[in-house]
Amino acid sequence: MASAPGTPPQSGKRSASPQSEVRRLLKAGARLFQEHQEPRALAAFKKAFLISRCLPEPPLRARCLFNLGAAYIYAGKPGKGLRCTRWARDMGVAEDGDLSFNIAAAYDALGGHAQAAEFYRRAAEQYEARQSLKAAEALVKLGYCLVSTGDPPSAALAFCRAGRAYQEAQRPEEAAMALREAANYWLRSGRYQPAEVLEALQGCSRLCAGITNLELLGHLRNHLGLHYTELQCFGHAEEQFREAMELCRGERCTLRKTAVLLQNMGALCNARLQPQAALPYHKQAAQAYGVLGETAARAQCLYNLATAHTQLGNYREALRDYQQAGKAFGDSGDASGEAQSLEGRAAAHLGLGHPHEAARCYKHALALLEKTTQEGLGSPRSRILRKLAAVTDYREAARGPNPHPGGSVDSGADKPFFPGRE
Repeated sequence: MASAPGTPPQSGKRSASPQSEVRRLLKAGARLFQEHQEPRALAAFKKAFLISRCLPEPPLRARCLFNLGAAYIYAGKPGKGLRCTRWARDMGVAEDGDLSFNIAAAYDALGGHAQAAEFYRRAAEQYEARQSLKAAEALVKLGYCLVSTGDPPSAALAFCRAGRAYQEAQRPEEAAMALREAANYWLRSGRYQPAEVLEALQGCSRLCAGITNLELLGHLRNHLGLHYTELQCFGHAEEQFREAMELCRGERCTLRKTAVLLQNMGALCNARLQPQAALPYHKQAAQAYGVLGETAARAQCLYNLATAHTQLGNYREALRDYQQAGKAFGDSGDASGEAQSLEGRAAAHLGLGHPHEAARCYKHALALLEKTTQEGLGSPRSRILRKLAAVTDYREAARGPNPHPGGSVDSGADKPFFPGRE
């Protein structure tokens, strides 16, 4: 980008010409910038520009402005930086990748994400042919700007391109993270082809073989497992979670990372209808979160544990764990989670042949949902109303020994909790 201040001329020697002094300051500023001494670099570039104003050399002055603009941007003064950079462009600095990237970075810092996206896109195109690493960095920035403008599908495409550029630059770690982000934003957009997401996930998984940073590798494996779960590719998800658990050993593995992985493995077993295998994961995860004092995460694990007991027909154990989960959700201020636990409690009561208690739980859940945001009044409320009506019809029309309407117990709440991103 630029340059930085060295030692002043020694006494006894003829003073340098203004042109030489400007070049010395530019070189010194660049060195200081690379050493992360931004204030001193900025001072050197300022001085170089002030001297250059007295010189009849527009290209040298334009170069000083370009470096000064970049220094302002990275020193947290994007407005000044943008003005200097535009001025440098008007004075003849080539519109190359560096210029476009700096203008984009200024707009980005100022919150002008749409303008930033346009210049990051230009920078990526200008870099692409010969500077794949810089192109990749511009594409990542472009991706996050597109997320900020509400366009996650286009962001996903930018991250895919960044992944390819990082691979060309032989940077497997950055390439894997870019492809993981591509899959993430496709899934978040709700507008994607499963084949596109799977290609990104498989590319990320292949790149993991070349990653030596074990902490990053564990992080990526966990996220890959979560994304495969969202696609209901449960076999691939289990493989990734197990790889992550293998990496979580010794000093690399905090108690929280252990809890996250246990939680995700247990939730995966629930999703695969393997409740017996799920039980130990849920119990250990809930215990770990309890030690950590993470009430909301503990509530999720207790809920998943109760769901596994329901799947096994262990209704008394399920009722106990739903009650504990509901209390923990309540303590953490999560009314929606508390309502979901009440829905589960109703299912357990039905399994035990207690329709009156089930109806009471459904009514309590509805009352809680009424207090949540409008978003919380959609499908959960409709689902619980249908169940309450079924229980009411059953109580009025069927006084026989059948322990629950319809002959089956369905906790019927949403999917298992998979929030485990460490």
